[in-house]
Amino acid sequence: MYSVVALTMWKCNRFQQTLRELSKHPLVGEIILIDNTSNDLKIELPKLIHILEGKNTYINPAWNKGVSLAKYDKLLVLNDDLWFDWNILSTLESYVNEEVGMIGMAEENFDNPSNEFGLEPINHRNGGFACAFFIHKNNWIDIPFEMKLWGGDDWLFVKNRNNGKQNYKILGFKLFKSIDSTK
Repeated sequence: MYSVVALTMWKCNRFQQTLRELSKHPLVGEIILIDNTSNDLKIELPKLIHILEGKNTYINPAWNKGVSLAKYDKLLVLNDDLWFDWNILSTLESYVNEEVGMIGMAEENFDNPSNEFGLEPINHRNGGFACAFFIHKNNWIDIPFEMKLWGGDDWLFVKNRNNGKQNYKILGFKLFKSIDSTK
């Protein structure tokens, strides 16, 4: 079972559909939504935990907060402007464990994914890696508070690598984005 941690400022029109799709998935136990706005938007979904921050608390502190609240060990940390075939949750379920560091997206999955699905071990993070990534809760190392916006994915990647965990990128998997922030 997964805890999905997602942040939003409601700039992606499709995000509510993403939340509905995830809420219906049998391997999603909960969706922890850190809402970095003061909007009082009511979303009624059975697996949704909607945390209204009232202001922008930024990415890394929100990730830390979401993970600290997660009750399942398998985590999917997801940008609100990204969606894909949620069957990947089943495919990756056995790989999201304490022996594996992070599993992130290959940069080419945004434009031209290869035809063959697979996980490739990597020692250096590529672009687009942390738009959606999987990690076991025991491999989460809180990102320092002063690193509010950038570098949280690098922090986790390097800390896991330094702790002897192999990080992977997912190949051959089509990703969809409404806002292109990978370039």
